[in-house]
Amino acid sequence: AYLEQLGWQVSDEPLETLELQLPDDLKADYADYCKLQEEQGMPFSEFAGQTVKRCTYTVTNYPNTERGVQANLYLCGDQIIAGDIIATGENGFQSGLAFPES
Repeated sequence: AYLEQLGWQVSDEPLETLELQLPDDLKADYADYCKLQEEQGMPFSEFAGQTVKRCTYTVTNYPNTERGVQANLYLCGDQIIAGDIIATGENGFQSGLAFPES
């Protein structure tokens, strides 16, 4: 429902759900990701050292891209603490959750 509010059409069920232990120091390996989340107003960096859940969904309406795009949401309990849109493959990318403007 959260992703749909942002304009994304995604699979009903997650493609993958993982529990992850975040490192105590996110700045070492997650510096760019922390910056992306900060720009979105998400509190990802505040959850260093904690166990979080990552839910990955298939995105079906990314403009000009038919497949290979996924949405990740990171949760700590019921709180969404981070998220991104990622495209796999040759022309892959990672961006924030805002729906791209036409």
